[in-house]
Amino acid sequence: MSNCPLAAQLAFVPTRGFAVAKKRINKLPRLESVAAAAQEPIPADCTFYSDTQKSFEGLDLSKALQEALEASGFSRPSRVQESAAPHILRGRNVVITAETGSGKTLSYIIPIANLMLKQRAALERYQEQQQADPAGVSVRALVRRYHALVLCPNAALCQQVVATVNGLCGPEGEQLLTAAHINSSNPPPFDAPDVIVATPAGLLTIINDAGGAYGWLWSEEGMQARVRHVVVDEADLLLGNAYVKATEQILTIFKVADRRRVEAKVLEELGLVDKSEFDRLPRAIKVAGWRGGVPAMLAEGYKPKRALDPDAKYGPYWRRQYIFSAATMPTITFSDVGSQIQKMYPDATWVSTELLHVSKPQVTHAWHEVSDESFGMTLLEAVRSDADYQARRGKTLIFAADGASADAVSELLFGGHVPHVVYHKSRPKLEQAAALEALREQDGTVMVCTDAAARGLDVQGITHVVQADFAPNTIDFLHRIGRTARAGNSGRATSLYRERNRPLVEVIRKYISEGVPLEAAFSRARSFSRKLKRTGGVFVPRGMPASAVREDNQPATTDSTKNGKVVAATGRAAQSVGSSGIAG
Repeated sequence: MSNCPLAAQLAFVPTRGFAVAKKRINKLPRLESVAAAAQEPIPADCTFYSDTQKSFEGLDLSKALQEALEASGFSRPSRVQESAAPHILRGRNVVITAETGSGKTLSYIIPIANLMLKQRAALERYQEQQQADPAGVSVRALVRRYHALVLCPNAALCQQVVATVNGLCGPEGEQLLTAAHINSSNPPPFDAPDVIVATPAGLLTIINDAGGAYGWLWSEEGMQARVRHVVVDEADLLLGNAYVKATEQILTIFKVADRRRVEAKVLEELGLVDKSEFDRLPRAIKVAGWRGGVPAMLAEGYKPKRALDPDAKYGPYWRRQYIFSAATMPTITFSDVGSQIQKMYPDATWVSTELLHVSKPQVTHAWHEVSDESFGMTLLEAVRSDADYQARRGKTLIFAADGASADAVSELLFGGHVPHVVYHKSRPKLEQAAALEALREQDGTVMVCTDAAARGLDVQGITHVVQADFAPNTIDFLHRIGRTARAGNSGRATSLYRERNRPLVEVIRKYISEGVPLEAAFSRARSFSRKLKRTGGVFVPRGMPASAVREDNQPATTDSTKNGKVVAATGRAAQSVGSSGIAG
């Protein structure tokens, strides 16, 4: 029996004592991972696979999809896949937060594929009925074909999602669903794919610049009408930094259409002929209408001008599904991405694993402080002394700060007679593709890279991650070491650091040794060192005021459980977690 806490849990943590951007957020509960709430080490026997499901049969998937997963080598769901599937299959908005290598991509692809296959079967039945009796078929909605949209931060991750979807095939090798990476260099195919995969900027280029030249679907109106599932992968990255403007623009396009479609249904049910009557309602009532139609408006206190039929049936209302997925999802302060998602989608179900923001127990760490003089020999020794490298049975990633640093590391390895490939955005596209291909297909490969390879890249068999340049912040650290010890396997992480990195390294090492989440050490805009200067060199966890530091220069701790019990969270409502480990 595993000693792991139940999967799919989030703790409900009060904000008392936390310094946040706006006072009103103090009135709201905070969302935090189970491990962060308990402040206890994660047991080493936490497994990748579900404890309760020995196959995908228990997830209520179609037989065809189960067989396709089996043929692709997926015989058993992971913890996060088991936890997320029921909520996505019900059409709910879901936020998936789980450690790197936990199976997050399949956790949304599998249930979305099942929903789309179900919709396709209904469409085929409708078409058969229409041919047999055109006058007797009235369910016009089934004529429509809906699509899924997956947003990723870069082309490599887009291609990875496309390969995963296209790899789900029937017994004769036919694809169950089609997927395509869309951008200006890869325009939409004539036969629109079931799953559209794009970067935010790439999709906007097609929608805005092409002006529907590729067909109605690829216009703003077409996207609003036919995309039923929207996935934001690597959500903390796409909703922050350089990606946020394009991502929010796309989400706004869909949000405006969602409201417009629900409004039309509400006006019809209330017998209102003028939309301005709805527009003049108090915002609280309008928001209730957008989220739950007439019943929600009545519950909010709406008083219709004309009497409503007490036996009237309302709805169903149009509902687009939004899914956010990330391995790092800070929620400590009001401005954190997780807090913003909670504000924008308060009804979303949050699914989290025990190892969120934790260095996985399967990773063995080695730390080396280096100088300019000792750097080269230390790096070569770290690579060449690795047993898997010597046996040519493992794969090694070496992270550098930028392209120039990666090239310098490459020269060092070349001089040390270490065969390797190099991957960063300044290298030609063909060279980048060849490097990734070598890493995927050849045991013993050593790849020098930048953080372009740290996010979402799923390559099996990486046994050793080396940081030639230490990560600038805790989030990048987690993503880098997350390239190894994936799918329940073990791995090694060797970190070389300079004197300037020592404060961050000491905090990370302390948290790892205690087996607790690193979220409190997250820093935005590479601000960790500046924060230390403001607090006199004493580390204060994010979200806590400097006054929380005790006289012994250690952060004061707070009880982060609720009545000694961990609870799950869906939006703002806390619920106990049942034996299945799934939030109700």
